[in-house]
Amino acid sequence: MKRRLAFLSLGLLAAAATQAHAQAVQLRFAPTVGQVTHYRISSRQWSSADTAGTPAMQSTMYQTQTVLPMDGPNYVLRIMFDSTIMSGAAAGHDVMRGWAITIHQDPNGNAVATDVTAPPGVPGFLAGMMGKSLRSNKGPNSRQWPQGAINPGYTWSDSMSMSVGSGRNTRQVMCHLTYKFERVDHEGGARVAVITTTASSAAGEACSGGGETRFDIDGSRVAHSTMDMTINGQTHTKTEMETLP
Repeated sequence: MKRRLAFLSLGLLAAAATQAHAQAVQLRFAPTVGQVTHYRISSRQWSSADTAGTPAMQSTMYQTQTVLPMDGPNYVLRIMFDSTIMSGAAAGHDVMRGWAITIHQDPNGNAVATDVTAPPGVPGFLAGMMGKSLRSNKGPNSRQWPQGAINPGYTWSDSMSMSVGSGRNTRQVMCHLTYKFERVDHEGGARVAVITTTASSAAGEACSGGGETRFDIDGSRVAHSTMDMTINGQTHTKTEMETLP
């Protein structure tokens, strides 16, 4: 009886190991030249210190990402801002339409160079100011992927800069992120890696929250992501990015 239980235990362990090996994947950024992806990015930000009735700042941004010919070992992405819908003082002004960012990105997801192109007719001083701001935008597919194949349960770390506030009161806050590879789902014939994110404090700022990223492994692009963050216990930001047909 004991020998039978031992064989059964070994069988279960072997099955578990086989399943884990089957789920092992390598997360790499290697899209096909000419690939076009449309994204909708929705963001909402509010403060616990706001008085009752103060509306949250909201924006919905539509972007088109096109994969251009490679630059040596790096992939080249052109991100076109199709339109932006904003609340507050900018409501009714599609200030981002026509701006474009060209990002050179390595296979591990790191943006190694960023160029900004202003739409025709934008004054030089505004092009310079907006260009400086947009260079910090690394695009929807900028992620720090780990080296080599990983199994479910694997974790790695990165940091993220977030914009807090609006107008002249806008400032950048750095948060520490811990990613965890949860599993591989199959959606419409595509393999989708599910990765959860936990945020924590960094550089003297109190960050908390988390989210989820769904990465299309075969298409080498982020299919969907969410992030809920709280900065210094007061500023709350909720962001969702999704692909469109």
